[in-house]
Amino acid sequence: MNDSNLCKALFNLSQNSIESVQTGNGFSEIDNYLHTERPISSELLDRMIDIDQAGGGIILLVGSSGDGKSHLLSKVKSLGGNGWSSDSFYNDATASCSPNKTAIETLKEALMDFSDDNLYSTNKKKILAINLGKLNAFIDDTDIRKIYGEIAKAAAPLFDDNNSMPPLNTERVKIVEFSNKQVFELFPDNEGYDSLKSDFLSNILDKLVAPNSSSKKNPFYAAYEEDMANGINPRHPVFLNYQLLMIPEVRRSIVLTVIEAIIRFKLVITPREYLDFIYSILVPKELPTHYKERESFYESLLPTLLYSGESNAILEAISRLDPMKYSNTIHDNTLSLLFSSNRIHDGFLSEIPSGAVLPEELINRINKFYDNNGKDAERTTKFLFRFHHLLDYHSESESYISFMNLLKGIFKQNPDYMMEAYNLVSEAIPRHNGSYYQKPNLIPLNIQGGKYKLFAQIQMDPNEPKYIFSFDKPWEFYPRFQLCWTILGNKEVTLLMDYALFAYLFDLRNGKLAVTYENEKNIEFSHFLRELASLSDCAKKLTIAKVGSEDMILQKTMISVQLQ
Repeated sequence: MNDSNLCKALFNLSQNSIESVQTGNGFSEIDNYLHTERPISSELLDRMIDIDQAGGGIILLVGSSGDGKSHLLSKVKSLGGNGWSSDSFYNDATASCSPNKTAIETLKEALMDFSDDNLYSTNKKKILAINLGKLNAFIDDTDIRKIYGEIAKAAAPLFDDNNSMPPLNTERVKIVEFSNKQVFELFPDNEGYDSLKSDFLSNILDKLVAPNSSSKKNPFYAAYEEDMANGINPRHPVFLNYQLLMIPEVRRSIVLTVIEAIIRFKLVITPREYLDFIYSILVPKELPTHYKERESFYESLLPTLLYSGESNAILEAISRLDPMKYSNTIHDNTLSLLFSSNRIHDGFLSEIPSGAVLPEELINRINKFYDNNGKDAERTTKFLFRFHHLLDYHSESESYISFMNLLKGIFKQNPDYMMEAYNLVSEAIPRHNGSYYQKPNLIPLNIQGGKYKLFAQIQMDPNEPKYIFSFDKPWEFYPRFQLCWTILGNKEVTLLMDYALFAYLFDLRNGKLAVTYENEKNIEFSHFLRELASLSDCAKKLTIAKVGSEDMILQKTMISVQLQ
């Protein structure tokens, strides 16, 4: 069944395809069609103009493996430019040009025109595409710092743990980084899921299913039309999956699901992996040799493949968002209805805002499975449940929804949300060590017994949170913020709040009691509490809490224990 024209066209998206290998030397036909402009492209072109005006210099294009550096270089080279010859592009800074030299030694020689001694006298121009790890190793080398001091100083802020400072660009050293450029945009003023969009992820999906026009030919849609003309089986799984992808609500759900995985699981999306992900949810693995409609129909369709958790890193993350894994009353009622029905329930799949029509062959086949004396009731129920979710995206995680609302409030500098963040930390502090005791400015000491809990007193004055976000560039930010307190009048203590920490504190505040192994997992929060304890007056004064009794305060200067 994999001999269809559509299957062959879609294979170009796979990591096993030659199209997935980018050398930085040029674009293929598929590359040209799928190319989607990203804000980082404009930034790189602006920095090239800066170097032109300076008379020479170097641009460091910094990111992770597979994030699109080579693709971006290919695009820039295709545009041409005054003084930017092929020698101006150094695409692979991870390898050595000689078996007797390390990559660092190779870079040291290749960049000699941009050493401190030559940087302001050379008229050479260069764009160096380099991974963060290799750049860190380069500027950490003592000899390199002596020779390339300006480059090292400019790049140093990239390795600040809190990402609180931008690179220190100079007249002849410019840095363009992928790490703070999200593949999605956040609009804090918008309500609900409308605050999250991704031009990059959405445009690629839109291009895959765009009908041919007189001005532009979509090779994927052309292959789809050829298959239709050739009389392909209308129940071919790839054919059906492509038709499902044509539905705007399905594409929107895919994008919002990927964004949720990015924020919740710190998933790093590269263009290469995203294309392979699309291939994986359209073309089932068993298609070439093992596909049988009776046994594999549901398992080969997009709603199932999306949550399959196969080898693709994106799929592995999204499998954790499978709505089948979240239990609540609404889910239970829906599953009961689907399981006990003898056909698709009226109205269950028909309300699509865009007016898109579901594939008729898909609906007919599902109803025939229903007619099979209940033998396929479980498989049919699971498929329809996921399909319904795909047509109407919503997160099943209350903590994710709350975190996004908090993040938007912080970015809008809303004082109510700022106080909410500080109150969350304050309420969760005693519970981290297994206590439901809750009073402000008390820090649990790691000496907690079955009956008694020991706390130190400390005055914590919250300051305005720190973050990186600009309404003018809704793609250039980190989905986190830093809380800051002043202690002892001048000492600043900070805590970086991302989704993982928020979800942990959110659960504690809602009644979850932490156990030892969870304390150990939240190393950053444990370190935060130890720092607070070290700044407290616990050597002179302790609060002792006992269940069912009043608090006791033990002071060093007192002979007896006083009741509070």
